[in-house]
Amino acid sequence: MKITRITLHVVNVPETLHWWSDDEHGQAGHQKAEHGIAEVETDEGLTGLTQIERFTPQDVVDGTMHSWLGTDVLEVNLAGKPSPLRWSFEQAVLDLRGQALGVPVHQLLGGRLRDRVPITMCTGYKTPEHTAEQAVQGWEQGFRWYKMKCISGEVAPEARIRHIVNRVRAIHEAVPEMQIRPDIRWRLEEVWVAQELARRLEGLPIESLESPITEGAYGGTYSEWRRLRHTIGYPIADHVHHVADLIHRARAEALDYVIVGGESHLELLQLSRLSHQLGLGGWSQCVAYGPGAAMGLQVAACMASLTQPYDMVGPLAWEHDLTNEPFELVDGGLVVPDRPGIGFTLDLDAVAKYLVTRYLYEAE
Repeated sequence: MKITRITLHVVNVPETLHWWSDDEHGQAGHQKAEHGIAEVETDEGLTGLTQIERFTPQDVVDGTMHSWLGTDVLEVNLAGKPSPLRWSFEQAVLDLRGQALGVPVHQLLGGRLRDRVPITMCTGYKTPEHTAEQAVQGWEQGFRWYKMKCISGEVAPEARIRHIVNRVRAIHEAVPEMQIRPDIRWRLEEVWVAQELARRLEGLPIESLESPITEGAYGGTYSEWRRLRHTIGYPIADHVHHVADLIHRARAEALDYVIVGGESHLELLQLSRLSHQLGLGGWSQCVAYGPGAAMGLQVAACMASLTQPYDMVGPLAWEHDLTNEPFELVDGGLVVPDRPGIGFTLDLDAVAKYLVTRYLYEAE
């Protein structure tokens, strides 16, 4: 079953109003970015979907799409790094294989470990008032965890601490049962600042502190991360993308939770299994319209280390997810479909509404 034709729809769907940031902080550039959605057709009449990573140069996209033409999707070895855009290629191939075999992608990835993936309401920068308003809306939609990017223009440690505390308190006062994940993006820098933040948050429903201090603090030994873990009452988490880094941090006792990444979906799952074997839970993340979120959902269903809610920016973060099938949010989790492939098909009317341009690639 060979790839004969690829239609790339470049689309730009407006963000759900104030999902990521409010007017005071301004909409983030990545939330306004164009996305590529590819329909990958085969000589046997099946069409797979995939999403192209934002900000990929067009010449790279063109070259990669041409390189996919003629590929036998049932024979290609995905472990052999067959494409520069590995995330996108794996999704297209696995969607097509699943459709051909009549099974969901999670069965091709070893089988799902859960039929519902807990997710955060993953958001950006806002005032405390707007944060509270969104938390109320999220709770009504079915979210049970609120993740917020923290610290934008604040410079002094005291201002940074106060900004986080004010937003957390605003959420808690508005929705007392909502669990909160402040994503600090390493901007508290030093241990004493994170310790003071934890002291002021005491008694509040903090699920974890994500990336609180300088990424490699200090000298790459992670001794400061270990010291922070042993002196505060909240779990800490950080991003890990490589096996060597994961083992280093595990030995240093530097983390409670690991946010696994990788160069592909398959590598992410390998790192997740290793995290689980090392006794570390955590989560992963996905930033995508519906077709990309569908793959993220299939992968998350198979993650051995997924002990905490998954960060899903989309499909609800934009005003349309571009799929015909709905994403079902039940008690804070997205239902993992049993439909063949990724389980979602493209809403062509919605694509036409948000279309920027279209590219066609065909085998000679």
